[in-house]
Amino acid sequence: MLLPRVLTAIIGIPLVFIVIYAGGLPFYLFISFVIAMSLIEYSTMLKYNLRPVDELSLMLMGMVFPLVFYLNGAGYSDIYNFLPFFISLGFIIPFAFELFRKEKYLERVSYTVVGIFFISYNISHLISLREIKPYGMKLLILILVCVWVMDSVAYFIGSKFGKNKLNDISPKKTVEGFVAAVISAVLFFYLASKFFDFLNLKSFLTLGIIISISGQLSDLAESLIKRACGVKDSSNLLPGHGGFFDRFDSYIFVAPIVYYWVIFVNR
Repeated sequence: MLLPRVLTAIIGIPLVFIVIYAGGLPFYLFISFVIAMSLIEYSTMLKYNLRPVDELSLMLMGMVFPLVFYLNGAGYSDIYNFLPFFISLGFIIPFAFELFRKEKYLERVSYTVVGIFFISYNISHLISLREIKPYGMKLLILILVCVWVMDSVAYFIGSKFGKNKLNDISPKKTVEGFVAAVISAVLFFYLASKFFDFLNLKSFLTLGIIISISGQLSDLAESLIKRACGVKDSSNLLPGHGGFFDRFDSYIFVAPIVYYWVIFVNR
């Protein structure tokens, strides 16, 4: 399993940095692809455990949100004023589709809406993070590296020294690993503050706390879905890494929380 994992990382990591550097349309297409694959994996997992999802409305609204966020960053700022309308559509369309089905299930609407907002709406904020002027690219790269660092530290400390289980959702996660991840993220942004000056030290340290906590909660939220579906990984599309949903789960809560926090700080 080590070789496929290494090969996937060698190919994937440079690609991620390239599209972040490019920004604009390439980054939008990349995020849209990640969202689409994650939604497919989400739908497949639920069907695996006989839980209904409306795939048409899931994919339709799932692709609307990254487009809205991209158009806003591309200069069509008026469309962002209609974001509440698109959010409403995220609820209306699954209900409307269900009303005309022969067999109607409220659960299908619920699981579909969860997929639309948990995955698409939240991850789409990465597009807005990249478009923050003038430091969006640097900030997004720091976020990605920070998540990689804290995940590695949490795994190492948890497996070597962890004795207190964090919760029943993911048995391998420990309190020691959780705390180590928070500390590593804060230290990472402390070091980052020595090389970047687009935020002050206090903001960088706060960013470390926000990312470490929201990232780990986001990971646990995805684990909750997988546990309910009775699967270990969302798919096997990325050898040694699981699926796209697995690889980007930490950013599901991080993206919107960090984005709106940065906007608030810069007011």
